[in-house]
Amino acid sequence: MREQFEAGDSVQFTFVCSVAPDAAPFFAVYGSGEALVSSLTATTSDATSYYAVHTMPSSADGPYLGEWGAQKTVAGTPYPFRKRFQFNVVRMRRGD
Repeated sequence: MREQFEAGDSVQFTFVCSVAPDAAPFFAVYGSGEALVSSLTATTSDATSYYAVHTMPSSADGPYLGEWGAQKTVAGTPYPFRKRFQFNVVRMRRGD
């Protein structure tokens, strides 16, 4: 089951790599038709753990796609790290 978040709320997402990437990972959110809603560089927690705080859209309920991306280069060969996940944004009404 997808996670569900309240429209307009800020949520902290976390990403852990098995090795330290070349640079801080990015975190992106896509809406319907995989249109980019927002993209930001993650904040470092330690060498392999990162977080990003994202404010959920307040004008468009529905399904969204979150994506983490990073890269580690070893001996000139790039190795991408990707994590994609789906979540829903809803506007809750009093009494729901």
